Amino acid sequence: MNIPERFLTNQVFDSRSIGFNRQLIPKAGAGGVHENNEKGYRVMPDGKVWVCFNGPDASEVTAGYPGNLVNLEKGDDGMWTGIIQYDEPGLKQLIFYVDGVRVVNPLAPIGYGWGFGINYIEIPDPEQDFILVNKDIPHGTVSQEYFYSEVTGEMECCYVYTPPRYRDETEKQYPVLYMQHGGGENETVWTHLGKCNFIMDNLLAEGKAVPFIIVMNNVMMQVNKDGDPHEDINQYSDMLIKDCIPFIESSYRAIPDKKARALAGLSMGSLLSGKIIMEHYDVFGSAGLFTGYTWPVIPGRTDEEHERQYKALDDAETFNREVDPFFGAIGSLEISLPLFEKETETCREKGINYIQKVYPGHHEWRVWRAAFHDYAQLVFRNI
Repeated sequence: MNIPERFLTNQVFDSRSIGFNRQLIPKAGAGGVHENNEKGYRVMPDGKVWVCFNGPDASEVTAGYPGNLVNLEKGDDGMWTGIIQYDEPGLKQLIFYVDGVRVVNPLAPIGYGWGFGINYIEIPDPEQDFILVNKDIPHGTVSQEYFYSEVTGEMECCYVYTPPRYRDETEKQYPVLYMQHGGGENETVWTHLGKCNFIMDNLLAEGKAVPFIIVMNNVMMQVNKDGDPHEDINQYSDMLIKDCIPFIESSYRAIPDKKARALAGLSMGSLLSGKIIMEHYDVFGSAGLFTGYTWPVIPGRTDEEHERQYKALDDAETFNREVDPFFGAIGSLEISLPLFEKETETCREKGINYIQKVYPGHHEWRVWRAAFHDYAQLVFRNI
């Protein structure tokens, strides 16, 4: 790899769920005062990553990713350091073990995935300059909103992106994209890991997209049953339609029309978006499926429910009129690529206008960011 300096120093790669500024190494016992400007991690131009872990009482510290764990070396100050080799760009796992126990390292980036807090590292992709933070353009706002859901019996939280001029153009109404995350993630990831807000800022500055609001909910809902929380993703569509959309359209200047509502998601969020658009294209006018399919296998759903869902594709004339654009994407190294290719064939046979793209990568953010970047340029063009 040969990563340009402007990527290595851009703030977008330090931005994370617990902070925006760089993570510096604190001076021991100084109450957070930093001893120097040394970061807790450093990505080098060749893709190698220098990491450190503060563990003066540890006997062994290893770090890396499955299949490539490196033994860190202990210094006299109790700081363990080492270098990890990554072969491809993108957002990658960064795992730390202390005396055989997996831990979260506070000196490395922290995000949310697999249902808990995780460390990760970002190897910048020089082909994806559309995610960089640009100081010379206007930036939108990301807000955290709370609303009560009759479906879950709980308060729910969603993140809302509004375009740069939303607060100035007080008479203007905007279309809304409802965007879903993947399994084991939550409402924070599309901004903190996916960088969708910065992608939108750049697209709008270049005049490549229509300004729209983005709403990001938690798909892994906890439904209140007999006083106890139970995870139930199958009720997500009801929560979205019955609770979230009314809240958004009463709280924001959102256009209350199906053509001004769209769905998109990655992985599990893509499967749910496919299900919802098939069953509710009277509510939504477009969909973007990023590593997901029009015929998903969703836990707990019967063959009868699947068959009822797929019938939407039997009337191509109606579906093409009501769902436009209909967009799908996947990584070239994705294990489920054969399913995606089968879907392409099925939609072609049925006469469905399905825009599909394949991007370099696996089941990863490098693919989903590119998919969102392209879909955002297509949606709401007729509003």
